[in-house]
Formats: sequence, structure tokens, C-alpha cells
Amino acid sequence: MNHRISKTISFISFAASILIGIQILLILLRGEAACLNQGCKLVENLTNIPPLYFNLIGLFYFQTICWLFFLGRKKGGVFVELARLVLLTGLAVESVLLTYQIFVAEAFCSYCLILFSIVLILNALAGWKQFVAGISILSGILLISSLLSYGSTALLSQQQTINNGTYGTRSCLNPQKELYLFFSANCPHCKNVIEALEGCSSCNFHFNPIEKLDTFDFQGMKRAESYDPALNKLLLKLLGIDSIPVLLEKNQSGFSIIKGEKQIIHYIQQACYQADPLLYLDRTGQSSQAEIPIFSETGECSVNIECEKDGKQNTPSEKSLNQSVPLP
Repeated sequence: MNHRISKTISFISFAASILIGIQILLILLRGEAACLNQGCKLVENLTNIPPLYFNLIGLFYFQTICWLFFLGRKKGGVFVELARLVLLTGLAVESVLLTYQIFVAEAFCSYCLILFSIVLILNALAGWKQFVAGISILSGILLISSLLSYGSTALLSQQQTINNGTYGTRSCLNPQKELYLFFSANCPHCKNVIEALEGCSSCNFHFNPIEKLDTFDFQGMKRAESYDPALNKLLLKLLGIDSIPVLLEKNQSGFSIIKGEKQIIHYIQQACYQADPLLYLDRTGQSSQAEIPIFSETGECSVNIECEKDGKQNTPSEKSLNQSVPLP
């Protein structure tokens, strides 16, 4: 490899380090990274480590590439071969992240795609043999990922239940109903529903967020030792639901689903704030073909797109108000 190409790779790697460094500063100063599209936040919510750590790993990776090619120009030999190996490792990692966006998140993070493109370009600059090896790794990962089954298979393999997604539970004496609220901290309709839960009740409420919560306090709530918000999002997806808030009532025959701010609040007022709770079965908006009863109403936020403060842009269409979903 000639010195000009080696310098170009070092320069691009250093520029990528600066880009990631800016993201790290934004996370430290603002509490969140710059995001060019909603897919970034969606992918971020599905990861197990904070974005700060992800970016620190990326910063270390590109700095390693930069210095390995610098040392390769000075001393050659083992440093050049090690740099090639690190480039392929980075492309393999980025390929896994790409397939995760395609087959699991079903949304693309623009920032992640920029980093993927940079790693792919660096491998191409390292020579045609390096590029062919990189494309082979990318193709293999894409192929095997497309053959794997996600969704319900992942849920069953982890032997998890709806309780594994519960952030906390507010219990009462002699509960008449077990209710699971699926919500987001940024959804104004969800906040209105949570406010309606204040006070005495004859129902047990389980809070199942679809994203990681920094802070969430509710009077009388007992925190769970651990919870998996990705599980809650997966469950809604399996049920064919793409909006929140959603309330699941656990009963002897399974679950009933109540959707939308107004319908959920009305249900809670009728079923949970009485000495002898009634079985609330207002079938307005329910499909007669549904295997799981679904009661839906306007006042919803998208699961994948952050809701505005007034929640207007995510008002569901008439078609979504009368849907039928089978048991997964």
C-alpha cells in the first residue's frame, strides 16, 4: 500500500473521530446525541448500553485505525497487517448493526449509516483484496440474518412473560383486575392516562414502558428489580399495535386490549374507582371478528415516532380504530 492511500485512510479515520467526538460532547452537554431522523432514537431505545458508550467505542476504533496506518507508514510490516484486520473487524460489527436495523428495528439510523459508509470506504481504499473480503463478510452476515426468525421466536427463546417488561407495580388490597399500561415518557396522551391513575383504586396497575426510563415516580409504585422495554415493544408488534397508550386487562380467558387516552381513562373510571367494580364492556369501536377484544379511541401516539406535545400528528386513522388481531 502506497503512502498516499495510507495517509488518506488516516485522515478519514481522524475526521470520523472528530464527528464522533462532537456526538460525545452533545451527549454530555445536552443529554442526547444529534439525530438526523427518528430512526436514530428508535435504534437507541433498543440497545442495552447508553449511546455515550457506543460512541466511545467508535472513537477508540477510528483512532486505532488512524494510528495503525500512521505507524504502518513509518515501520510497515505487522502494523499494516494489523490495520487491515481491524478494518475487517469494524466492517463485521457495522454489518451486524445494519442487519439489526433492517430485520429487528425495521428503521434506519442515519448517523449509524454514515459510520457504516465510512468503514466500508476505508476497506475499499485498503485495496481490492481487502474490499472483496469486506463485501464477503457483509454479504454473509446479511444472508444469514435474513434466514433467521425474529419476533415471537426471540420472545419464546428468552422464556419471558409480560411481567419481565414491567418497570413497577402499584398494588391495592383485594384487587379486582390486573392491568398493564404500555406507555412512553414522551407521549402526552400517556401522561394524561397516568394522571388518571392517581388516588384509590381496586385494580393493580403494572407499568410497561416501551423505552428505557431515566426517572419515573408514581405514588405507591414498587419498582421491579429489572425490566426489558424491548419486550414491551415486541409484544405490541406481535399484536399488530403501533400506537400508545395501550391498556391490557388480564382476565380468565386471556387479555382484553383498550387503546387510546379517552377510552382508557373511561375504562379506569368505570372499572377501578368503584367499591364494586363493574365489568366494563363498552363495545364501541370493537371489531366483532377480534380474538382479543380491542376497544380503541382517538388520543394516541405512534410507537416508533415521538409524539408532539399536543399529540396531533399521531391521531390514528379511521381504519386503525376498528382492527382485529389474533393471538400470537
